[in-house]
Amino acid sequence: MDKRIAEFIRDVAQTIVGLHVALYLQDHPKTFDTAAGLALRLHHPVEMVEPVVERFADYGLLRKVTSHEGSYTCYSLNRTPALWNLLCMISESYIDDPETRKQIVRMLVSHSRKQTEPNAEPPQPSVT
Repeated sequence: MDKRIAEFIRDVAQTIVGLHVALYLQDHPKTFDTAAGLALRLHHPVEMVEPVVERFADYGLLRKVTSHEGSYTCYSLNRTPALWNLLCMISESYIDDPETRKQIVRMLVSHSRKQTEPNAEPPQPSVT
């Protein structure tokens, strides 16, 4: 797996929901929506999508636009060449390369276990 993909998955996406948001943004680059709107489109609870879009905004992947009254915040893709290339690499690797897809899912499951079970043993690689 490319080092940039691994770093993004580990440090930015962090969860299956984060991966789903990243893949959605790559497939729908003109998206301009709230966290609640993205949650509806992706069929995830808004409580799980909000921290993802905030992390993505902090990373620079998303632009954050807040209404004048502060009643809502919308997000759109910050489509710089470097970020767009990274999203395309992630999408292509996840969709087209079964081995990389397995590695990505293992990373996300491992991260999820660490969050819910801080003393859990890391999963052992399977022997095939």
